[in-house]
Amino acid sequence: MKKKVTFENNRGFRLVANIAGLKKGIIQPVVIFAHGLNSSKDSPRNLFIAEGLMEKGICCFLLDFTGHGESEGGTSDVTVEQFVQDLGASLNYINQIKSIDPFRIGICGSSIGGTAALVRATTDSRIKALALRSAPVEGYHPYASQVRIPALIVQGDADPILKESLILYEHLAGEKKLVLIKGADHLYSKEEHLKEAREAISKWFVEKLCPEYPELRIFKDRRDGGVQLASRLKDYKDREGVLVLALPRGGVVTGYQVASYLNRPLDVIIIRKLGFPGQPELAIGAISEMGTIFLNKSLISVYGVPEEYIEGEISSQKVVIERRVILYRKGQGLPDLKGKIILLVDDGAATGATMKVAISTLKVEGIEKLIVALPVAPPETAEELRRMADELICLETPDDFMAVGSYYQDFAQVTDEDVVEILERLKLKKNAKVN
Repeated sequence: MKKKVTFENNRGFRLVANIAGLKKGIIQPVVIFAHGLNSSKDSPRNLFIAEGLMEKGICCFLLDFTGHGESEGGTSDVTVEQFVQDLGASLNYINQIKSIDPFRIGICGSSIGGTAALVRATTDSRIKALALRSAPVEGYHPYASQVRIPALIVQGDADPILKESLILYEHLAGEKKLVLIKGADHLYSKEEHLKEAREAISKWFVEKLCPEYPELRIFKDRRDGGVQLASRLKDYKDREGVLVLALPRGGVVTGYQVASYLNRPLDVIIIRKLGFPGQPELAIGAISEMGTIFLNKSLISVYGVPEEYIEGEISSQKVVIERRVILYRKGQGLPDLKGKIILLVDDGAATGATMKVAISTLKVEGIEKLIVALPVAPPETAEELRRMADELICLETPDDFMAVGSYYQDFAQVTDEDVVEILERLKLKKNAKVN
């Protein structure tokens, strides 16, 4: 079902949009499509992607920006800033449609429309998820640090703006994912490239906007993950010689819940990923504060990651580790771990690189027992960690694992300030009990 609608923007121009895939009798999520320069709501690429979303039960709102398609406005009115205002007018209109869920709205922006979507997402809390397809954001990178919602970047590696997208990805502050499509140009001229883009975008919005898919929504947030883990660790409640060690930053939120419930002290073990070139969330290895290094040799070999890049990444992560030791523990090293039972906690694991380094680091410290506790990990990673640790508690091991954040309804970024506050909070809580 497709319906044409009209409404006004902030300047009184009449805007035209098509609403497609709206069903009667149910409340649906919606994705707004923000097209590129000299395109329109009838963009064949956007229509193709929209079809993939509609197959998943997601309604699509395909807009003509000011000065494009059937919408009013002239060439002089065509700016990123005006497109940002047009997206606001679209959101206002959508909020009046009773069969669209106002808490499940996403934007799929392509080219300059993606730039406008990025800017709008920094200030408009109605937007819950973002997908940017080949968005030229030169000059707009600072906006990325203000985006706190899940953001996907789909980018062809044959597109001249590839470098801009990689810089944008680095700047994004919240949950994020980068999908590079090999050989794709700016317009995704080849059908196979556009199909890859559609698959990535559809999967992303299903994850972020469709709670009716319960397998993608296991935990409310990191606190919930910690509470559920704590219930599996109750044998260690009030037990002397037990220490909860969390991997910062997200793992500290989870670890706090575990430590609070068990009435045991909480500290951090600082591990840093060694990120893949241009894709830092993909770990090619990790390094610990004690200097232990793990390298994913198969990944490094398959993609030919240069040795000099790895050495440079190790050096830069050592600097970060030193800064965090000062920030989190006032420059002090880990407490004496000899003879302790360690509960090693994180908010989840994908490749498990950081967790593997943590395990290797702790094993030479003369500890009595090491229990790794995670809310979620893929089966193969869980099995590796099970072999390395004395015990593994992993609440969920989905076969179709995507990313740790996919299994949380709220996976907002945790800051250094958050970590310091949580560590201080537990100390104060313990001191209050003693007094």
